[in-house]
Amino acid sequence: MKKSLLSLMMVCCFAFIGVAQAQNMVNGIDVQTLSGMSTMVSNDRDVTDFAILTYAPDDLSDIDISVVGLQGIAFSWGAMFPASMLAQYAGASIQAVLYIDGGDAQFAGNYEARIYVGGDAEGGTLVSQQAFEVTGLEENAGFMTILLDTPVTIDGTENIWVMYYQDGSVQYPALAIPDMGNPNDRWAFVDGYGWFDLSDIGGTYSWLVWAYIDGWDMIGENTQEVNVYPNPTSNFVTVQANGMNHITVLNTIGQVVYDADVDGSLQILDMSQYEAGVYMVRVATENGVGVQRVVVK
Repeated sequence: MKKSLLSLMMVCCFAFIGVAQAQNMVNGIDVQTLSGMSTMVSNDRDVTDFAILTYAPDDLSDIDISVVGLQGIAFSWGAMFPASMLAQYAGASIQAVLYIDGGDAQFAGNYEARIYVGGDAEGGTLVSQQAFEVTGLEENAGFMTILLDTPVTIDGTENIWVMYYQDGSVQYPALAIPDMGNPNDRWAFVDGYGWFDLSDIGGTYSWLVWAYIDGWDMIGENTQEVNVYPNPTSNFVTVQANGMNHITVLNTIGQVVYDADVDGSLQILDMSQYEAGVYMVRVATENGVGVQRVVVK
């Protein structure tokens, strides 16, 4: 009963207003050309090869954009990207998210980008939390690139949730378009209520979410055969590939735990020094780059 009453309150509280200025600002934008609009070289990261992770239509020019909010209540909104979609990017990482500053004072405030790994009906582990500011100044209107201090490595086996958060000081912070019928792009979270699909409380929106996937210039190059064994392991692993020249090992939140130049076709790594979990072994060779997922027990 308590949850039913809260659901009714949520339906009453969720509200939207059309944003003509935001609609004009995104007219004609092709999401596939965002690379020409946003600078991706920052924080000493030379990002030159990336993919865009999104459910948003390529062209937003003929779609009504609304802003949605819970009046005075902090909440998160965003999208879940299933492992089946992410498998092609295994070994790469989410380096940044995009947001639109509508160039209006009503949107000004402090926001956060939050990324969770795992979970089917709710976000699993919060692995990246990045604060950013929306100024609401007309001269700043347009896409913002929020680089993550903690990039998130994609292992291709777990769902990833890309969410935005606002503390309730902005009345209508969330950008939305009419519901596209995809349950993965209409998730929200409210303290005391939990995770929910907007359609469960009568919502008719899909969120606008974009994230940059960067693979250290290896997207589309993951064709080099690399063997890592035994896998799983609790001690040593053998890495085997022809013409190896560099090995990098990363954990699931993108932290480099091993990085070294190598020479030859066989290398032995001591994995016992690392905590139990999933690691990505990235191997650069004279013929390309390969990545293998390794489980440490």
